[in-house]
Amino acid sequence: MSKTSTLIASCLLSASMLSATSAFAHGTMPFHYKVTITNLTPGQPLTPVMVASHFPGVQFFKAGEAPSDELAMLAEAGNGQPMADKLAAMPKVDEATVSSMGLTFPGKSTTVMISAKHRFDHISVAAMLGATNDAFFAIKDMSLPWGRSSVSYMAPAYDAGSETNDELSSTVAGLGGEGYSPNDDGEGFIHIHNGVHGIGDLTPAIFDWRNPVAKITIERVK
Repeated sequence: MSKTSTLIASCLLSASMLSATSAFAHGTMPFHYKVTITNLTPGQPLTPVMVASHFPGVQFFKAGEAPSDELAMLAEAGNGQPMADKLAAMPKVDEATVSSMGLTFPGKSTTVMISAKHRFDHISVAAMLGATNDAFFAIKDMSLPWGRSSVSYMAPAYDAGSETNDELSSTVAGLGGEGYSPNDDGEGFIHIHNGVHGIGDLTPAIFDWRNPVAKITIERVK
């Protein structure tokens, strides 16, 4: 290769590197993350998982407040797509997706891939505990591992407060019962779930749990 060709190639490489660096600095090129959700309960299946990357401060629910219809659908029917669609439409959300892997059984894990551009450095994750009326696990507005290779969070179970906890298989979506029930107001506010108590035909020895119910490990993929 001639000196002129070498010089041109060097200049092109430098320009390419500068362009890539500038793209990362201005948030136009995404980072990629592997999100692994492990079910820590003894008997609850977890429904397909909703994952979103976003700006700090994005809250898709607040404990003590009334649930949105999208949260009720996630917590009662295991359908996280309406919540993902709602978040994806927000300017402060980079990506929102729902796992296509089906149920995650006790002791098993599900992996979801998600991207995040430079300033979208927080994550939220949620899914229904399948054998309940309206229990869901969640982490919300947690930091992505920008400065390190991975980070893990432990998630508690919340009660969406959107459906009465009668613990009957006829009203529990994961046991073949009714899913989303817009005519049942439940407790009316989101709170930490107090488990399964045998009020209906759900057996606490099988379906009850203690918090945390899920471990979420987020790994930056190079």
